[in-house]
Amino acid sequence: MEPMEIAAANVAPNFAFRRNLTASELQRVVDPCVIFEHEGLDSDFAPFWVYTVGGVLDGAPLPQGCTVGGDVIVMSGLTCREEADEVAIAGLFDVILALDAEKKQHEEAQAALSRLSTIGAVDRLDLASRKGADRSDAFDRDAQLIEKLRGEDIVMAGGH
Repeated sequence: MEPMEIAAANVAPNFAFRRNLTASELQRVVDPCVIFEHEGLDSDFAPFWVYTVGGVLDGAPLPQGCTVGGDVIVMSGLTCREEADEVAIAGLFDVILALDAEKKQHEEAQAALSRLSTIGAVDRLDLASRKGADRSDAFDRDAQLIEKLRGEDIVMAGGH
């Protein structure tokens, strides 16, 4: 049996046993940062760079670099590591801002649902079936806000 050779340039870190952050945990990370982990070449011999996430979660520093949803950040199509660093951190902050915006929209939709639930079911159906001028602006705003919740078993009458 011949000995196996491993080319050091083809060996990448194994992230399978790293801490895996959920989206809600990522939102709570204080001082988020990206941690450079690996540089390699793809099948076209173009460079790529791999990053994980660091920072402080619930008062404790994150161990090593963490994955998010089991994924690492891979930067490719860039010319140098410095550019990849900048794009990776900008991308991480964009993801956190998007998650924060999504959470805010969900909270606003839940508040709208609470306001609409103060109206009796028959009255809600009556209001929903009326033409726009016959409904209050507040009802229309709340009905529009809860559209984001339709996947959560929210049903409006056919008029909306």
